[in-house]
Amino acid sequence: MNHMYAIVEKILFVILIMSSGVLAKKLRLISDEGEKDISALMIDLVYPAFIFSSIVTTLSAGDILSNILLPVLSFGIHLIGYILGIAICRIAGYTGERRKILVLHAAMNNFLAMALPFALFFFPVKGAALLAVANLGSILALWTLGVFAVAGNQGLRTTIKNIFSPGLAVTIAAILCVLSGLNAYIPVLFSDALTAIGGPTLFLGLLIAGTQIYKLGRRALKFDGWNILVGLARNILVPGILFALALLLKNSLSRETLTIFMIVGVTPASANSITLALKFNVAPNLAAEGVVFTHVFGVFTMIAFIMLIEEFLL
Repeated sequence: MNHMYAIVEKILFVILIMSSGVLAKKLRLISDEGEKDISALMIDLVYPAFIFSSIVTTLSAGDILSNILLPVLSFGIHLIGYILGIAICRIAGYTGERRKILVLHAAMNNFLAMALPFALFFFPVKGAALLAVANLGSILALWTLGVFAVAGNQGLRTTIKNIFSPGLAVTIAAILCVLSGLNAYIPVLFSDALTAIGGPTLFLGLLIAGTQIYKLGRRALKFDGWNILVGLARNILVPGILFALALLLKNSLSRETLTIFMIVGVTPASANSITLALKFNVAPNLAAEGVVFTHVFGVFTMIAFIMLIEEFLL
């Protein structure tokens, strides 16, 4: 029962912040061009600042090196989703924008906001630190697999430019900074400034999601074949594959590693997918539909998988 309350509470939290975007759009406080500008600002400045400040201020070289399998496994979660999304699109015959967004949703999930409460629930002392290390792999996946899924192959030069974005560069720089110990010499003024710049990350991402939901209206929660396949991939098939892998690795890896691995993998589609879709001008309406559908569906699927984690992995 506690799991159900935690999941519903987190989803309501997401909905409340997204409703600010609905209100902003209804009151005409933000235009369509403004949405694109905010998305570009979010992807190229605010989120990178948040990533850098989070990594260099919360992690140490020991945290990363002693749990090095976690980011590797986390990247594997998104790679499995990416491959599965491509396979589903081929079977279903989806091409173009529907293919891009379905693959994006299958690959990228809400790996921070929805996972943190359960990491702390299972491991009150070190759950947050373990999740932060695991998220290194997810962040790298977002800037590589996520960007490639939505932007597609636009020629070698453009593809490289899209993937080697400020977000990826900053993530790699932050990891190297921590591993080398240079983060200890970063001036407090500099880290505080980056923290302030990155602070609105969650709000801006969900604000943009809300503007797209406003445009969709009642169509935001659509039970059609495409959304059902998105929910099947993101909420059932990917977590199901991960759970089977966790059972196979149960005697080889620690329960902390396997549990964090599963917690990251069972969350619904990432609201960042809407921001990416807007930045690359690829069907943000479809991205919004998938986010809404997988979060509603996730109330039931996350409860089921959290119960399986408790029963078989802890």
